[in-house]
Amino acid sequence: MLKRGVAWWVTIGAMILAAAGHAAASIKVGDMRYFSAPDHTRIVVDSDQPLSFQTMELKGPERLVIDLKDAATAVASPRSFAVGDSIVQRVRVARYDAGTVRLVMDLVQPVQSKIFLLNPLEDKPYRLVIDLNRSDLAEKEHKARVQEQSKERRIIVIDPGHGGDDVGAVSRQGTYEKNIVLALGKKMRDCINRKPGFKAFLTRDGDYFIPLEKRIVIARDYNADFFISLHTDANLNKGVRGASVYCLSLKGASDEAARLLAERENASDMFGGVAYADDKDLNSILVDLVQTQTMNDSLHFGGLALNALAGLNQVKFKQPKQARFVVLRAADIPSVLIETGFITNPEDERLLKSASFQQKLAGSLSDVTYEFVSLLAKRDGIALPGAPAETGKTGRHLVQPRETLSQIAREYNTTVGELVRMNNLRGGDHLVAGRELVIP
Repeated sequence: MLKRGVAWWVTIGAMILAAAGHAAASIKVGDMRYFSAPDHTRIVVDSDQPLSFQTMELKGPERLVIDLKDAATAVASPRSFAVGDSIVQRVRVARYDAGTVRLVMDLVQPVQSKIFLLNPLEDKPYRLVIDLNRSDLAEKEHKARVQEQSKERRIIVIDPGHGGDDVGAVSRQGTYEKNIVLALGKKMRDCINRKPGFKAFLTRDGDYFIPLEKRIVIARDYNADFFISLHTDANLNKGVRGASVYCLSLKGASDEAARLLAERENASDMFGGVAYADDKDLNSILVDLVQTQTMNDSLHFGGLALNALAGLNQVKFKQPKQARFVVLRAADIPSVLIETGFITNPEDERLLKSASFQQKLAGSLSDVTYEFVSLLAKRDGIALPGAPAETGKTGRHLVQPRETLSQIAREYNTTVGELVRMNNLRGGDHLVAGRELVIP
């Protein structure tokens, strides 16, 4: 995986190190940064060795104190900084004694704290992670999502990948994947919200970390009808470019490249300090998946999405690939992961950073989503306002994996010749899963 950057830096305060007669502190504390989410704040402290710490809570006003033992900070840096969200007012840094650096978090009200250490990972050093959670805000967020559930409209959940200290892929120019997909996700949400009978929501609308399984929980809270996870790809070869679409695999990956990509995207939890979900957890869900239409629906959509993407930019594969992506494993929600291009390719990066191209991409993917999910609703007997009109007596057919023209002709009581004529198929044309055929 390519080097990942870091979002927003605050260097901890200047300190006078050891007093006379005392040994100098051995652990050097580096940079500190924070990420604000609707229901929690995460503060991350870098160091060159694992930190030893003690905590205590103080009242009147509410504060969380963390003493870093045998530690010293960088020189010529501010002693405190404002956070100003619904959880933390500010963070203060001071030397408590010759070998102790004290962090004081001034809180808005009492919180549930979780503090843990992370070992070095890729370009990340040792990290002390301070998660400050408010259960009342988490419950408020959950209730708000559940209240959006509706039988009269289709719910689409868009998942901008990565976030917070997990920046995703990084270009040679320093462009972060997490920022590109958040901007794209917001535009796509707005496009879908202009469609009659549809409502779209984001798993994250800011720069903060969400575990992969929590993203699925968010989609279920909304009772989502479709889930789309947005990403950008990366490669050491800057000449590699193009978009691709991925679905969950019931078995192994489509190929080695798909397997490696799934490993990279699943590693997002490792950057955020969440235990990796193993295959045993996944297998218990796959039993249910086999009994539903979720996988086929996802593959159908993937084919349509690739056709739409091909109209805007290069695509890397003509068919959706499959692998064990943790974020796609909701048994009851059709889900796809879209790699919108290679952020490490200069031309793809230029396009993905362009607000106008993002708008075109968001509009195209939104149109495909609207048309496809409307067809799913009709299949399930749900009438939606302004649903796409049918073409011909029997409308359109979405090609399923390994389906042939002969099978489709028998299903609709027509002939292969008529299907070829109506759809301008040429000799040797390959039916791609997700392709939409006009039925005569």
